[in-house]
Amino acid sequence: MFKMRKLFFAAFAVTFAGALFGVPVSSITPEPQSSDPDNWWQKRFAEKQELVKKGGSEVVFIGDSITHGLEGSEVWKTKLAVAPYNALNLGFGGDRTEHVLWRLDHGELDGYKAKVVVLLIGTNNTGHRSRADETPVDTIIGINEVIRKIRWKQPQAKIILHPIFPRGEKPDDELRVRNEIVNNSIRQLADGQTIFLCDFNDLLTEPDGTLSKEMMPDFLHPGPKGQKIWVRSVLPLINRLLAASGDDLPPAARATARRLPEYVGRMTDRRRKAMENKGGTFDVVFLGDSITHGWEGQGREVYKKLCEDYKILNLGHSGDRTEHLVWRFLNGELEGYKTKMFMLMIGTNNGGDSAEDVAAGVKRIIEICQEKHPEAKMLLLPIFPRNDNARNNHRIKNEKTNEIIKTYADGDKVIWCDFNDKFLEPGPDKVLPRSLMPDLLHPNHDGYLIWDAAVRPYFKKICGK
Repeated sequence: MFKMRKLFFAAFAVTFAGALFGVPVSSITPEPQSSDPDNWWQKRFAEKQELVKKGGSEVVFIGDSITHGLEGSEVWKTKLAVAPYNALNLGFGGDRTEHVLWRLDHGELDGYKAKVVVLLIGTNNTGHRSRADETPVDTIIGINEVIRKIRWKQPQAKIILHPIFPRGEKPDDELRVRNEIVNNSIRQLADGQTIFLCDFNDLLTEPDGTLSKEMMPDFLHPGPKGQKIWVRSVLPLINRLLAASGDDLPPAARATARRLPEYVGRMTDRRRKAMENKGGTFDVVFLGDSITHGWEGQGREVYKKLCEDYKILNLGHSGDRTEHLVWRFLNGELEGYKTKMFMLMIGTNNGGDSAEDVAAGVKRIIEICQEKHPEAKMLLLPIFPRNDNARNNHRIKNEKTNEIIKTYADGDKVIWCDFNDKFLEPGPDKVLPRSLMPDLLHPNHDGYLIWDAAVRPYFKKICGK
């Protein structure tokens, strides 16, 4: 709320100063691209108004030609234009912030209640005007004013804010540099309550910061590859915000990012641990739930010796399900450091989900890790045995999940490491002894010794130690 007040007063002050001194600020002065009713822009506006009058949508995309172009893509048609989203695309080619403000003033957000508004705007403010005619501050204020207007028109809606996408072939492209000045400011508007940042700009560029024609054929508008990355990046956040509003999630929901109301506080120490290591390099990053977290608990003596040989970051988090890892990894826990390999074991807390849904979540986690750390290997573990014998329903479902996720391993980038039988007593009932897992779920010291012995050969091979 405080940020929104500052945002409002900043825009008001600039508007007032412009009026007082006779210098209008173009970026916050609403105007249409064209007033001619036969112009394509006004025709598109009229078409969108008809959709608004029919009830609008709970998911609305607002922007310029980049958003406009998404509407014609295959990924929009198959992922966003259909249930449960039925998204409304309010992207208009060539639009600057002032054009969006005009549209919002003339009914595009009136008469219905959106739950999520996705905003990407600003590249035409810098691209269509020289720096002398529009400074980065002008563009920042224009984007602020658009956000303020969305909040005014749709106070119940959550806003997903994209930084301006990279443009120009090289990182030092003048317009890209100007846009990054804008981005460094608007990124700070995300408060995790009403405004949520969805920043995947690093996925659109090559490691050296250049743009490829495959990603953006004209170095401005994403092609099919870039559009798929966009939808794949924003859809988990849309799902999470819809879930927070009480909507049912689509199938395979555990592949989407969700955050429980109390979750941010619980993850603080895990995130802090990751953030403190920005710029660092690890041999192995542990990913998982309380079983992985337990390396620092029941397994601490084993862990201590393991850390003498390898530099490890433990991102196990008690109580986590697959969707929580997705949320964490899309919100910073994989950023700012390098690792040679990940070790992943997750899924036992997804109690009410089908094996297929849990497996979809595991697959999404692997995909995110590969996107964020393409050079790293993934050591994929099956869900550990739990409960006393093989006839237990929870154990049966976990085994079905394991059979699916086993197929994700290719022996190179993703390596399957199954040592579940080491925890079990011989015999058809496959009894899990309390001598290794006292609560029939979490390993004790001896259980972590088994785990340690099973994974060390992989650590040695991949990490070269």
